[in-house]
Amino acid sequence: MPSITAYRIRPLSIDDLGLQATTPEPTEQAEALEPLPAEDKTLAEVRAALDMGFAGVILSGPPGTGKSWYAKRIAQALSGNPDNVRIVQFHASYQYEDFMEGFMPKDGGGFELHKKVFPLLCDDAAELPDDTFVLVIDEISRCDVARVFGEALTYMEMDKRGLPCLMASGSTLVVPPNLIILATMNPWDKGVDEMDVALERRFAQIDMPPSVVDLRKILLDKGAKEPFVDKVAAFFEAVLKIPDDAVHLGHAYFNNCLDEASARRVWDYRLLPFFRKACRLDRELLQRIQRLWLSVVPEPPQVAVVQPVPDGNAAGQENTPANQAE
Repeated sequence: MPSITAYRIRPLSIDDLGLQATTPEPTEQAEALEPLPAEDKTLAEVRAALDMGFAGVILSGPPGTGKSWYAKRIAQALSGNPDNVRIVQFHASYQYEDFMEGFMPKDGGGFELHKKVFPLLCDDAAELPDDTFVLVIDEISRCDVARVFGEALTYMEMDKRGLPCLMASGSTLVVPPNLIILATMNPWDKGVDEMDVALERRFAQIDMPPSVVDLRKILLDKGAKEPFVDKVAAFFEAVLKIPDDAVHLGHAYFNNCLDEASARRVWDYRLLPFFRKACRLDRELLQRIQRLWLSVVPEPPQVAVVQPVPDGNAAGQENTPANQAE
């Protein structure tokens, strides 16, 4: 019996499978945004951190504190040109092959090495050394950052910029000095402790806590009445005073609390699911938060439902005076 391996095996190409080899766009091109005022406090702190020699800055805070909103606008302010800003989001499955380099199928079969997000941006920055380029990494704490950056992590330091870095494939990477990394991070995400060990020497962290001042400004600018804004702000401050940090949330969660009707929807759609998850091991804390919320938006009065009077004829009864008396 002839061996199976004696037959010639024809390799399948992408064309054979009816597919087309494409290089997916790995980053989001930043759009032009309304600029931040020059005196913005967060922008000033980011500039100060970069002037101290940090390779980048991480905006850290609970969800809903405007970290991503600020990161995109600060990136535009630092670069001076939206075309020099790239945006990428990390997630649990994000790997070195997505960020640095990886093999992709090519026409005619086989694979070839492709540069990914970071080396491509390094090349762009090297071509325009007088420009500033910014990479915005959203949710940097949601993956193993040391694994994603690989050999380039060491070369992020400013005193190693411009030096050749030998990558795993044997290719060379040079991180130019005109490249800035600006990231966002939720300190309660998994993996944050491991990430801090790798990045604490290279990246500055700027806290972005929930802000009652920002909450009031958002609601008043959207047309909410001040007495109602006072109630929402009181609830917000009461939650922030709870010792359990897991229940602390940002002011952006309340963006659409403009009156009692809209606030009830925000509670049902956003706030209650958040607090249920944060208090899943503490039912008493959830009930306490619910009582605080009812002081802002009381439960609507129950409308009595009038039951129809049954028709005696419909029930097969005669409409006699005796039946009417009953």
